[in-house]
Amino acid sequence: MVRRADTANYSLESIDRMALILGTLEEAAERSLDQVARASGLNESTALRYLLSLAKHGLVERDAVSGRFRLGLTLFRLGTRSIEYRDVIPLAVPVMERLLAQFGESVNLATRQQDKVMLLKVLENATPTRKGAKAGEADVWHGSSLGKALLAAMPPDEATGLLGPFPMPVFTPNTIVTLEDLTREFERTRERGYAIDDEESVEGLRCVGVAIRDHAGVSRYAMSVSGPKSRMTYQRTEEIGAALIAGSRTIAKGLGAPG
Repeated sequence: MVRRADTANYSLESIDRMALILGTLEEAAERSLDQVARASGLNESTALRYLLSLAKHGLVERDAVSGRFRLGLTLFRLGTRSIEYRDVIPLAVPVMERLLAQFGESVNLATRQQDKVMLLKVLENATPTRKGAKAGEADVWHGSSLGKALLAAMPPDEATGLLGPFPMPVFTPNTIVTLEDLTREFERTRERGYAIDDEESVEGLRCVGVAIRDHAGVSRYAMSVSGPKSRMTYQRTEEIGAALIAGSRTIAKGLGAPG
């Protein structure tokens, strides 16, 4: 009978020591051998063996003149790959489920894909207002809270390039269609921290949306809560906006966003 290893107590001394040495190098731009040895609790000959082995694989670098050690670029490459391979949906779904449970309204996740706002995930309430909205569909830039949240986070020239020509298509009497009005709307969005679709894409529907930053600090994703205006009062949109901002920070942290 093969016994399963107890992963909580299982470790290799050599791996533990390597991790310890890398941790000491993280604390300073460069360190001498004696500094690494003191910080790690190893004698100098042992610390040197580990440092040279790590340097062989590019995890540590040694300055040819000073002989001091620093973290290697291989760690940067591996860390970047780790962040890039993280999928936003598994990170977002628990947050979306909490928002659905808290407010009882549909929750949507979208991304900027080329020149479109693409829905990635939709969690609907028991009586969805946006019938037929599903992952893979495109939303509008200027009439949705998802689109406006993303646009407000972009440089102005980039946002304008995605919108034209003006005036934009009209979906309801509330649709904002001119560049001047949209520019003011983006300013309000940045001040609040969230965008509002106030019956601008569908009459009777009100949505609140926030942008989500990725590992590079770029607002690549957006998340929204949508429902009928009878339930989505202006007072409630403020509460939802605050919850969305907190949720977006949780997702952004999981994606490795700076700050």
